[in-house]
Amino acid sequence: MELDDQLSKVDTIIFDFDGTLFKGETFSLPIFQDCLSILVDEFHYNLEFPSDEKILSQFGKHSMDIYRELLESAPQDVINGFADCIENAEVKTLEWGGGELFEGVPEVLMQLKTRGYKLALCTNARADYLDAVVKRFALNKYFLEMYAAGKHDWRGKDWMINQIMINLGTKVCAVVGDRHHDIDAAKVNHGISIGCAYGYGFEEVKEADFVINDIHELLQLFP
Repeated sequence: MELDDQLSKVDTIIFDFDGTLFKGETFSLPIFQDCLSILVDEFHYNLEFPSDEKILSQFGKHSMDIYRELLESAPQDVINGFADCIENAEVKTLEWGGGELFEGVPEVLMQLKTRGYKLALCTNARADYLDAVVKRFALNKYFLEMYAAGKHDWRGKDWMINQIMINLGTKVCAVVGDRHHDIDAAKVNHGISIGCAYGYGFEEVKEADFVINDIHELLQLFP
């Protein structure tokens, strides 16, 4: 089946969150930097601070994988302390009204919903993080299904997307995301992959069926 023909049959659009709908560089990046400093002060752990680019390149992975990658050979108690710092700070910042969606996200989601598409959210994040962003941005009004890996034993996106499709009675899905696992999950589930070049996957999105540079371009793909 040709891509354009398959695109016309899409009835469900499944979104990643960080780097797709949510600006991580203005939210998580400062938190990561603060917690790295706290790590040095409280745990007396001497490390070479990773660059902003390396931190951003981790966004979208499972949380503990991110912490291990950034701290490399650190002992587990240091990694756990770092994880607690990050997770507490992220939830509190969201509760205080911090963080922002990419420009135009609410309008695009509402337009797609109005056009009759079933919308869902699928993220590799923790359960408490998903709960906090849902409340912060009132995501319930856009999405019929919202899955976080942390709520499902850290299952992969291919499994979560399959469950979403079953729950929604999906015929053909499109997966919108900025990392290779979003693209791979779309292919496993015989869907269309749409890579977000403005996110944090960088070169990874080149493997997608379609690549967008702005969230508004979805309105052209799904008229």
